[in-house]
Amino acid sequence: MQFIRKLAAAVLATVLCSPQLACAQPTVTSFAPTEGLTMGWTQVVFTGTNLGSTSAVRFDGVDATNLIVDGSGTRVTATTPAHARGTVAVELITALGTAAAGSYTYVPQPNITNLGPGEGSMLGGTEVTITGSGFTGATTVLFGSKPATRFTVDSDTQITAVAPPQPAGLTVMFEISTPIAHMPHPMGYFTYTVPPELRPTVTSVAPRWNPPAGGVPVVLTGTNLTGTTAVRFAGQSALSFTVDSATQVTAIPPPAPLQSAGVEVTTGLGTAQGFFLYASAPALASASPTTGPTTGGTPVTLRGSGLLSTTRVSFGGVAASSFNVVDDTRIDVLTPSHAAGNATVQVVAESGTAVLSGAVFAFVSPPADGACGAADGQERITPPTAGLCSAGAAGSVAAASGAFAWTCAGQNGGADSRQCSAPWPLSGVGGLRTSLALPDPATNQGWGLDTAVFDTALPAPLPGGASTQHRALRLVLSGGSAGSSAQFTVHYSEPVPAGAVYLKYGPSPQGLNCNGAACAQPHWYALPGSTAVFASDRRSVTLTLTDGGLGDSDAVPGHITDPGLPVLLAGAGGGTGPVSVPALGPWALTVLALALPLWVGLGRKTNQKR
Repeated sequence: MQFIRKLAAAVLATVLCSPQLACAQPTVTSFAPTEGLTMGWTQVVFTGTNLGSTSAVRFDGVDATNLIVDGSGTRVTATTPAHARGTVAVELITALGTAAAGSYTYVPQPNITNLGPGEGSMLGGTEVTITGSGFTGATTVLFGSKPATRFTVDSDTQITAVAPPQPAGLTVMFEISTPIAHMPHPMGYFTYTVPPELRPTVTSVAPRWNPPAGGVPVVLTGTNLTGTTAVRFAGQSALSFTVDSATQVTAIPPPAPLQSAGVEVTTGLGTAQGFFLYASAPALASASPTTGPTTGGTPVTLRGSGLLSTTRVSFGGVAASSFNVVDDTRIDVLTPSHAAGNATVQVVAESGTAVLSGAVFAFVSPPADGACGAADGQERITPPTAGLCSAGAAGSVAAASGAFAWTCAGQNGGADSRQCSAPWPLSGVGGLRTSLALPDPATNQGWGLDTAVFDTALPAPLPGGASTQHRALRLVLSGGSAGSSAQFTVHYSEPVPAGAVYLKYGPSPQGLNCNGAACAQPHWYALPGSTAVFASDRRSVTLTLTDGGLGDSDAVPGHITDPGLPVLLAGAGGGTGPVSVPALGPWALTVLALALPLWVGLGRKTNQKR
């Protein structure tokens, strides 16, 4: 066929260009379209004159296909070959010569290679960036069958499009169209989701548990619950439910096995989950062991029932160091650090609270092992230091066998606890010695001993006719709250004479050896028998001093101060009897409080007041 076409063209050229006729030149006056895809296959129509002998149409030297020459010689149709992107020259080859048609532009097919994000709100408005090629001149961007709300062609390789509204759960594909082509098949996917502000939520469940039999109404509180279509407990549909409001649903749990968990609320816009548990109410039956050191760390096994949902274990209100719920009947616990004494064991579970009935855990102070240091000749009663215990913190101070005894405790730890002893200091005439003992501040309303000393001189002469073998004990207590009382005991190496009273110096209440305004001035007065209690063997006296009150000579809250000593008044033991005396001052009580529970040696003979 090609041969016949060329032969016909040659014959026609011979006729037209014979010596008798002028040779007619082929011309192209127009063609369309003037651009097409790089893949070719675009049909182009050329119009002009003397085109009847056209044997080829060439795009940048490459022959087009499907050549059709109209019989009138004014129209030629051809299909473009494939070519790289760009503008090329087009020409028609005829028997009468070559006719230049002009320029033809090859453009690429739009192609999507990536997009993001891949999902967005059902309400629309999500901005999606589409990347690929061939986007120049794009006229349409489709999300499925719906056009984008708006889009911009950022470059030939990128388009930014805003998603239109569409139903939640719908996944759509993209199409991009240009004036000369659109994608032959969709590329890329976008999924519509429910925005957070429309999704249902469950923020609280009350109660958060049911027994395995179910049936206890549960109130579910949250947001966007109006359209609730289902409520499930541990995967099983609720026996019934009512939508009380957009924020509340009330449901009846069905029966379920022990340990089953979870609750779900479903609406047309999603499913919300909350915590829920099928469990029995907790009960504690035993703890083993039932005693351990105050430092904590004792492994304890708790047994009972309904323990599966346990969230907290405590001893005397202090949370356990750790615990492990082995099963519904057993919890393994490590005790916390706790003050010495008995502590109630409590378990808090999702299904309730249980206390170990009729039993407690006893915290005991661990044994201590300390090294003794020099304490001999200590004259002042002060808190023990490293001078008394060469290692570890000194513990209580007590009197035993005519000596001060410090128990060394603390950092050394261990079971070889021992005492360090030193002779009592002289505190009066004839070799008289005295020591001081205070309870631990924790049991003495916080009062501890700051300082204590035997004064060689009295603050004022004793009342007329009074006599004593002791020096005045001056002390300072602190650490207690304002207005509270401190207690301590003074021990003597020899019995205090019968009829002697404990005389204090300072202001006092009315009637204690004073009247009216004179009571506010320092003076000697005897502590009442209820405040200064002598032991039956007369070798000790236990004093109770009140901050800012009886036995306190200063006006500083939280301090108790005052000197005092046993005195035999004129007429005692067959005479006038004891006189009233004011209580120790805050300065004195402060001194005692700091000593903590300790026996402190007090020294030197007391000058007998004249």
